[in-house]
Amino acid sequence: MVASRSSHPFVMLQQLDPANCLTLTGLGLSAASAFFSIHGQIYAALIGLLGAGIVDLFDGFVARKIERTELQAKLGQQLDSIVDVCSFGFNPVIFAYCFGLQDPLSIAILLLYAGATALRLAYFNCAGLVETENQQYFTGLPVTYAALFIPLISLASFSLSAAVVKSTFEVLYLGLAIAMVSPLKIKKLRGAWYGFFSFFAVLLTARYLYAIFQN
Repeated sequence: MVASRSSHPFVMLQQLDPANCLTLTGLGLSAASAFFSIHGQIYAALIGLLGAGIVDLFDGFVARKIERTELQAKLGQQLDSIVDVCSFGFNPVIFAYCFGLQDPLSIAILLLYAGATALRLAYFNCAGLVETENQQYFTGLPVTYAALFIPLISLASFSLSAAVVKSTFEVLYLGLAIAMVSPLKIKKLRGAWYGFFSFFAVLLTARYLYAIFQN
């Protein structure tokens, strides 16, 4: 990689290579998801969260496949963390609050969850991946998994009462927060896992699209 020291007046915009553009697309999807939550369009909000998760899954893959300057790569690392805390920290909190988690206990859990996502991302920025026997591991649950578990658990809203789903969400968010800051070793996804999670996300998206058009 060659460092980029441009005097171009729009030097920041010059750093928008395909990978960084993809990362910002994820931010746009998570912002749309938050807007949908605020307006009570829960299924659309979940689709936005799923989309942000898929984008996060592939922006790193794209970054490894393209030629980048040193500055583009460094900016991409910072941008990815900032977007992740918005997409999988703040956005899920907005979703849960708009869903009905508004009592003191729920708010405490949501604040704990938000703090755990920020701490998890900051720790990863400092410590990185753990490597053992040619395999890479994350310490603690990656925050992106929120984009899988929250839409998955939300399927319960089709068959269970709002009170039961609310309690389930409280347990889920508390569990995610604990898992993110735990010493769990989570294997970094490779190869076929990208296709598996993408396919699963498409299935969930189709289910929520059906629910939207059914209403």
